Amino acid sequence: MSQQCARTDGQPLRSSPGGASFYHWGAAVPHSQGDALCRHMCRAIGESFIMKRGDSFLDGTRCMPSGPREDGTLSLCVSGSCRTFGCDGRMDSQQVWDRCQVCGGDNSTCSPRKGSFTAGRAREYVTFLTVTPNLTSVYIANHRPLFTHLAVRIGGRYVVAGKMSISPNTTYPSLLEDGRVEYRVALTEDRLPRLEEIRIWGPLQEDADIQVYRRYGEEYGNLTRPDITFTYFQPKPRQAWVWAAVRGPCSVSCGAGLRWVNYSCLDQARKELVETVQCQGSQQPPAWPEACVLEPCPPYWAVGDFGPCSASCGGGLRERPVRCVEAQGSLLKTLPPARCRAGAQQPAVALETCNPQPCPARWEVSEPSSCTSAGGAGLALENETCVPGADGLEAPVTEGPGSVDEKLPAPEPCVGMSCPPGWGHLDATSAGEKAPSPWGSIRTGAQAAHVWTPAAGSCSVSCGRGLMELRFLCMDSALRVPVQEELCGLASKPGSRREVCQAVPCPARWQYKLAACSVSCGRGVVRRILYCARAHGEDDGEEILLDTQCQGLPRPEPQEACSLEPCPPRWKVMSLGPCSASCGLGTARRSVACVQLDQGQDVEVDEAACAALVRPEASVPCLIADCTYRWHVGTWMECSVSCGDGIQRRRDTCLGPQAQAPVPADFCQHLPKPVTVRGCWAGPCVGQGTPSLVPHEEAAAPGRTTATPAGASLEWSQARGLLFSPAPQPRRLLPGPQENSVQSSACGRQHLEPTGTIDMRGPGQADCAVAIGRPLGEVVTLRVLESSLNCSAGDMLLLWGRLTWRKMCRKLLDMTFSSKTNTLVVRQRCGRPGGGVLLRYGSQLAPETFYRECDMQLFGPWGEIVSPSLSPATSNAGGCRLFINVAPHARIAIHALATNMGAGTEGANASYILIRDTHSLRTTAFHGQQVLYWESESSQAEMEFSEGFLKAQASLRGQYWTLQSWVPEMQDPQSWKGKEGT
Repeated sequence: MSQQCARTDGQPLRSSPGGASFYHWGAAVPHSQGDALCRHMCRAIGESFIMKRGDSFLDGTRCMPSGPREDGTLSLCVSGSCRTFGCDGRMDSQQVWDRCQVCGGDNSTCSPRKGSFTAGRAREYVTFLTVTPNLTSVYIANHRPLFTHLAVRIGGRYVVAGKMSISPNTTYPSLLEDGRVEYRVALTEDRLPRLEEIRIWGPLQEDADIQVYRRYGEEYGNLTRPDITFTYFQPKPRQAWVWAAVRGPCSVSCGAGLRWVNYSCLDQARKELVETVQCQGSQQPPAWPEACVLEPCPPYWAVGDFGPCSASCGGGLRERPVRCVEAQGSLLKTLPPARCRAGAQQPAVALETCNPQPCPARWEVSEPSSCTSAGGAGLALENETCVPGADGLEAPVTEGPGSVDEKLPAPEPCVGMSCPPGWGHLDATSAGEKAPSPWGSIRTGAQAAHVWTPAAGSCSVSCGRGLMELRFLCMDSALRVPVQEELCGLASKPGSRREVCQAVPCPARWQYKLAACSVSCGRGVVRRILYCARAHGEDDGEEILLDTQCQGLPRPEPQEACSLEPCPPRWKVMSLGPCSASCGLGTARRSVACVQLDQGQDVEVDEAACAALVRPEASVPCLIADCTYRWHVGTWMECSVSCGDGIQRRRDTCLGPQAQAPVPADFCQHLPKPVTVRGCWAGPCVGQGTPSLVPHEEAAAPGRTTATPAGASLEWSQARGLLFSPAPQPRRLLPGPQENSVQSSACGRQHLEPTGTIDMRGPGQADCAVAIGRPLGEVVTLRVLESSLNCSAGDMLLLWGRLTWRKMCRKLLDMTFSSKTNTLVVRQRCGRPGGGVLLRYGSQLAPETFYRECDMQLFGPWGEIVSPSLSPATSNAGGCRLFINVAPHARIAIHALATNMGAGTEGANASYILIRDTHSLRTTAFHGQQVLYWESESSQAEMEFSEGFLKAQASLRGQYWTLQSWVPEMQDPQSWKGKEGT
């Protein structure tokens, strides 16, 4: 799938007319699944979008189904749809592999195994389980991953962890593979690791080492140990013995040969040969030969058979040919001598004596005289003598014993050419001159022939195949005794050589091979793997035999010492003192010594030997048990004012588990902190009268706005301030469809109804302010019904929409004003008693929005604050905001707990909360988990939750309430700046 997507890299993406962009494309798994994935859906690598890049993937492409995936099934793209195939290869057959990896099986061919592991070594990866390819349905869980973590190594490479830190969730090699490794880690509410899990569904292609890493050693207590459990299934052993073919060695060391195939009894469960009696239930197959073909043999020198003797009596010589050959099957192919000279020196032509019996007496013709012709045919004169044959030696006698009839003719034809004995070719010589012999001088007549004769030494081995040395001696061919080498000619002496000799077969004996040493230094043991074998001889070859042929023979020791050299010095923790705290994090003192592993034991040496190494700390953290801490709050103090609105406080203390004694507040920072500040009502001040308990109705913002159970007026806030608890439950008040009647004492109110009339005329309202609030997505409209402001005397009407004041006075009658936001603050300054304005307000949908989908709005004197949570479809670019608006002349207090504020995806400063006073624009930033408290200077506040805060899934919960304003929002009307209406 990734390859098919990558083939579209050269096809531009035209996102706008005339514009083309190029991207690298990869598989869209897991962002797309099912049939949609098979319609050639690809993901732009490094970007955040997927797109259809063709009609459909090729049939047979692996895909991921949109529904639950059955283990052992295979999902493939077929005609643009993701179809599921059973393990039998049939579409929608529902056949799956069982836990034993048998298609459609019933789990009867394998058995479950389980184990646990709680050991390990500090700051090392230790293998506690090796998953071999025959193991299935493997599950490993680490229930104590705070100071330990799991790792997986396949083929010498880590696919999970391996860098001394815990791994994020991962799948190797991919979700589309059957033999995959899935690693998952679960976190606590504080985002600490709670559980690690590894699942291996199908068989792997190679061994996988499951390892554990310990941050601290045994001296730190049980909490630093891993708590690992694992289960897996392995095939059941087959308790059957069968005849298994055991092939012997090939009859040749190269080329084509034969070997015997014998049958021995094999235990299939242990894969070992056992006694023949175990297989008596079935007949043992007979041994038979089979062809074996090894690597081709190199060309070699082949020596042929001896030819005919040069003499029929009296001692002669015969030779055998030497040629370069190459074995091709059962045939020998003759090659040029140069092919063999590269591998070995050409042996000399072999000669030996023959027919040593004496010859009968005969006429001997002496050396002829010079040939009558210098070249070609001619006549030579010869002398004839009768000689007897005597053991190869000849002597002249009288003519008596010889027959005159047997004499050879005196004249003899002759040529100018001579062929010496044993010479393989003819050399032209001068007339009457003999050719030299390569085997030394061969003298005729009364003198014997001297030749180089090979003499074999003893075999190098007493059994099997060995080598013997061939030396050449100068021999008298007549007497067959060694003579001086000068008589044969030292220049023609062949060099000595070694030839193969075959002694009696070697007896069987126990042999062994060494396994790996248990340690790399400091003296360990290595196991000997015994087997029965017969040596071939001087070479290293041997024939493996059945163990039964070595029974009764002395067996070697099963192990031997290895790695005898001492290990390098190192620091070692000798003892650990008690922890300074019975619960929670404490410290412990430990003693450290420089030791060296020698002869299997740690021997303490001078500390100077470890000076180059990092010495372990003498004081280390320790944790015996978790402590239980809690917040304790006291009683509420008196109200901060004697009349009107005020606040109450109470003390909070962090209590430890030891006798519930107070401890530093840092120990309770991970716990939600109780509310320690709340509003209070101390009764009416002089001149205020009795507060009204009739609340105004509040508009609930449909869809995007959250309304709190706030009342509509400051008097309602004062009445309820005596009753509200630190954690009030919110409720919503829905507005009625009718318009509210004109109300007296409008100053200081917050109006949340869809429409209404505000009368700001009359005594006591010279400096009067009211607030109007509507849900997000609406705007406020305002119409002036009556106005008696004296502009020349400094009277004015001010409107606060968002971030700016608008100042108006002239031509107010019937003037209509529309805000750009969902809130509006109206304030008048009237110096003449009884003067003022009469207003009518309403609301309508905003023509354009300035808010984000996740923004929220809160109204009222108090309420609960909860940070927004995002769905995957919600856009959170720029973060989310929460707006708080209360009645004029009141301030806002916020008390909340922020938790799980991780680093996010863009750095440590990406997760934060901003709280801003809308009037003064004073902004405060909060980072990290904490309990925060903030007070405004005006009646409007804005909370902004960053994009990193939302991506980290951080949380904020708290409350807000109103405080009495200590500074008017605008002291001097003459200093108000804004745009004056006309």
